[in-house]
Amino acid sequence: MKKVLLITTFLCLTLTSFGQNVKKIKRIYGGIPTVNENMKWEEKETINEYYTGVIQVNPQIKAPQIIEAFISTFQSIQDANIMTKQMRNNNAWGGTLSAIKGDHKSMSEFTKYGNSKTRMQNQKQNSWAVQFIDGVRISRFYYNISVKSKDGRYKLTVTPTGLSGYANDHIQTEWSDLFKKGEIRKSYSKYYNQIKTKLAYTIDQWIQKVEKHLNNNEKDDW
Repeated sequence: MKKVLLITTFLCLTLTSFGQNVKKIKRIYGGIPTVNENMKWEEKETINEYYTGVIQVNPQIKAPQIIEAFISTFQSIQDANIMTKQMRNNNAWGGTLSAIKGDHKSMSEFTKYGNSKTRMQNQKQNSWAVQFIDGVRISRFYYNISVKSKDGRYKLTVTPTGLSGYANDHIQTEWSDLFKKGEIRKSYSKYYNQIKTKLAYTIDQWIQKVEKHLNNNEKDDW
């Protein structure tokens, strides 16, 4: 009887702990993190690291269709996974804070890659470049996205550029500032892993949206 009671108690505690961990994970990432098997980090744990992969789609799908799918799904993935309404409303305030702090470098970088309303920088038939914002908790992380497509496949490359606080819509910390003498700073070590986990999760969601968009267009006869 005592053994049964102990086993039951242990199982209850385990399930409770698991449930709490799942809630915590969802609170941090917005869902249960997933990773696309075709994507991987290159030059890992250095200031030059980037996230990239080649994704195969239906061979009948043309290169311009792939680019159109990324452009069409861009804003929805931004709004759903990264930016809350309050964050968007803080854009102007973030710019003011950056100017007061003399953060001219981050402001010029942000202008170069586009503001929160118009982030499309380069659009051709077989390539597209855009600034992408991801987030963990109350911080935002900035990336440069490059999509190069050929009929039936595309190469997606995500390059980290920097991060900012909740109310600062301009880059306050360069990606290189996360490292010291070739190693991740201790103050960023835990956060660094969360950033990369969230990015992989968001990119996987985006790839799924792109695939869904391409499949829906295939069935569209108008």
